[in-house]
Amino acid sequence: MAETIEDLKAKIALYEQNGAAKAAYAINRKLNELADMLNKTNVSLIDIADPKDKSFERLKVAWGEMASLGEAYKTLAASAGISGNEKADIEKKPFVDTIAEARR
Repeated sequence: MAETIEDLKAKIALYEQNGAAKAAYAINRKLNELADMLNKTNVSLIDIADPKDKSFERLKVAWGEMASLGEAYKTLAASAGISGNEKADIEKKPFVDTIAEARR
């Protein structure tokens, strides 16, 4: 079945969003989720003597990734001009269509 004009407009609208801002907010949410997960975990209750229990290894991977996610967030947030207003930041066009728009 052929796509409708509305479907095509919706696809085009995604390209007009500020993808860097959208990615920065997504990474920030994942960092918060990871932090919540780590805060809920009592490491002293993990049985590190059990070779089949991989809980501690999984936690190490999670907290190891947090630093690189944090750096990615900082880079994206700076390049996207994050203001704290997610909707406005994402809707802000990351480029201008014409030179006339750039001069406004």
